[in-house]
Amino acid sequence: MPDDLNISSEYGPGQFRKFFDRGLDFALDRLLRRADAQGGNLSTVDIREELQRFKSEPGNDMVDYFDEVWREYTFAVERLRWDQERHHPFERLMVNTFVHLLPTDEQIPVPGKHISRRVIPGFVNAMTQMLGEESADKYVEICRTRVSRLKAQHGNSFNWEMVHHDPDAAEVVLEVLITICHHFVDLKKRRRWLTDVINGHMSAPTASQDIPFEEMECHRLISAMYQPLRDAMNTSDDEERITERFGRDRARMLRVVFAEITRDHRELSLGLNSPLDAA
Repeated sequence: MPDDLNISSEYGPGQFRKFFDRGLDFALDRLLRRADAQGGNLSTVDIREELQRFKSEPGNDMVDYFDEVWREYTFAVERLRWDQERHHPFERLMVNTFVHLLPTDEQIPVPGKHISRRVIPGFVNAMTQMLGEESADKYVEICRTRVSRLKAQHGNSFNWEMVHHDPDAAEVVLEVLITICHHFVDLKKRRRWLTDVINGHMSAPTASQDIPFEEMECHRLISAMYQPLRDAMNTSDDEERITERFGRDRARMLRVVFAEITRDHRELSLGLNSPLDAA
């Protein structure tokens, strides 16, 4: 397997062997209990019968184990997918705007605190649609070039935190958010569209604790995405810099979007946003 497809060895073949061995332990325990009940004697028919019952009636402990293994497997796939995002620095930078809302591999998703990691493919698709393919490709190339320069500069010490804190990379994110801000002037309509796009690209839930992506989750994603820009616009120097670079119309539009985010949160919190209100 190529190096870029490798992830931590804890999710390699050895881990799957452990899962398999543990599954055999459940079957062995069934056989030992059956043998104990029959005075230590098991015929071939008894063994076949017990194993067939084990498959058709696995029991709650085995069902719980199936759920555990499935969650571990899907976490491994998600980690692999995220690891491969190193080849897509633009997408990674944009996801980083709300990465604090995504649970880590060790965390159980908590409603109101996290949103599902399954939103990433749909979010990337939505960004491409809002930018247009030509503009999206431009930013992809800019980010790839910047990452290549950072790798050349730092060599083996390179890590993605350097990209996330790189001033040039931060400017790309700022430019993208301002470029697409007109889409969020009617925030309610855009939020519903974004919710549909993301849900349309979400894989099956990774675990029973996974959080559905609904109106409030989408609002929190949008709010997190624009919060650093909102903070910047609240300082006179940054506001002046942004206005000079992007023009007064865009600066005013950003103010409208920020007000919409505040209003949308209030209405969602009070339950005033219903599907019947959709434009």
